[in-house]
Formats: sequence, C-alpha cells, structure tokens
Amino acid sequence: MEKFLLFTTGGGSSDSLNWDSNEGALYNAKNLESIKPASARELDLLFNTISGTEIVTLKIKNGFHSRIISSIATAIGSGKNTVIAIADVDGGRYINNNIYGVTLNKGSYNYIQTLTDNNRTKISVTKTNYTSCTIANIDGTDAVACTLELYDGTTYTKILDQVSIPAKVSLVLNRNEIAFNESIYDLYAMSGDSGGQLTFTFNY
Repeated sequence: MEKFLLFTTGGGSSDSLNWDSNEGALYNAKNLESIKPASARELDLLFNTISGTEIVTLKIKNGFHSRIISSIATAIGSGKNTVIAIADVDGGRYINNNIYGVTLNKGSYNYIQTLTDNNRTKISVTKTNYTSCTIANIDGTDAVACTLELYDGTTYTKILDQVSIPAKVSLVLNRNEIAFNESIYDLYAMSGDSGGQLTFTFNY
C-alpha cells in the first residue's frame, strides 16, 4: 500500500478561498529521499519529484530532531493510514507534538553570488540546506584559480587552494565536499586573478 505525507502551513485557515502551492502539499512517501537537521529548530525533508528536489522544512522544538525522525519513519513503515499528516497546521494534526510549523519550498531554489576581484569575499549563504555548490568561471578567455576558506573569527582554514577553473567551465562540489558548521564558521572565497569572475551557485 502506497502512503502519502500531508503538509499544510496554516494559510488555508486564514484564507480558505485563496490557497496556493506554498500552503499545502501531499507527497508520495516513496519519494522521500532524506531527513536532515537544518538548524537547532528546523528539520528538512527532501523529496524527489518530476519537477526536481522539493524541500519541506518542519519547525520544531529545540533538540527533538531524532524523536521526530523516528515518528515519521514509524508512521511510514508500520502505520495503517494511507494519508499521514506529518504537519497539518490547518487541521491541527502533527505526527509528533514537538512540531509546531512547516514551510514548503516548492521547486528548486538557487542562491547566486559573483566574485569579481581577488580580495577575500564572504559568501553570504542565507539557507544552509544546499545540496551542492557550482563554481563557474564566467571569464571569457582566462583560467581562474579559486580558493575557499573557512573563518572562525580568528583563523582562515583553506578547504580549496588555488584550484584552476578554465574559462567557461564549472566546478561542482557536492554538499559533503563543502559542508561546514555554519554556527562556527563563515565561508570566504578568493580569485587568483584580479579581473577573474567566479559565480557561486548554491543548489537546493
């Protein structure tokens, strides 16, 4: 028996005549790829759909990530209901009482920042649940060396050291190649060419 996971944000309660795709969603449980903590009070569920990866963010009480993940896994694995209300804010139904809200990030989201000189530049990633980072050399003719560093407020630590990216070529880093603790470190980038242009795209 297939199972489906229900999410609503509460928008239907405030204006039931004007629902949109950011206020309610039903996903097939078999399309759930992973569940990952996004912050101390957030849990991300990633679904593979025909439109690409879609992310549902549960707002939770601090530190209850594992209990909520276990509740979801149990409901999918051994529950008898076809439709499982993971976070139905409109209906007041939650798979675990430590959930209190939900955000639907429909479709793919990209954060893009362009580096145009060879000074250390902070890469201001506002959402931390990215799946990969694409670094593109948008210079027309020259290769550009890229350096990535983590900064803890005192020390810069290199995670990518002057890696040459040819003109019109992109380097893709999976999350496990670039992931870091955002509560401790900031990410900085530097081009080896004063005129070299690198574009950083964080894919969600």
